[in-house]
Amino acid sequence: MSFQEKSAWGLLAGILIVSAYYFPVALRVVAETNHPAALIGVSVGGVIAITVIETIYHIIIALTGNTQTDERDAMIDLKAERNGSFALGLGLFVLIGYIVQQYLALAGQEPGALTIVIYILAALTLSEVAKLVSQVWYYRRGL
Repeated sequence: MSFQEKSAWGLLAGILIVSAYYFPVALRVVAETNHPAALIGVSVGGVIAITVIETIYHIIIALTGNTQTDERDAMIDLKAERNGSFALGLGLFVLIGYIVQQYLALAGQEPGALTIVIYILAALTLSEVAKLVSQVWYYRRGL
């Protein structure tokens, strides 16, 4: 398994672990307090957690293997980036539909700004997950 494939697996696992904690807590904080300072605290904690997890993981895999890249790695990265971009576009399109639906269903009351921020972060996270899953898929498939 190449360094890039190991890196994709580690990034995917780290993002999924931190996201499984972050998004439920962030939505609960917004529902209970609706104050930006509380959401910033949770977000900073999530960023620190994913940074620590990924730094430790990448140090371990860098010490155990070859970090050279080749044309195959570049092609896989480009195709995976394309898939992640499609996922981001779809996620933002769904978010806009959700906002319009909420506005119409609640007689002119759109979701709060902090709720929209969390959904944008979710769309960005899901696009990164789509990119990493694509990378793993292309490495496993032998592209």
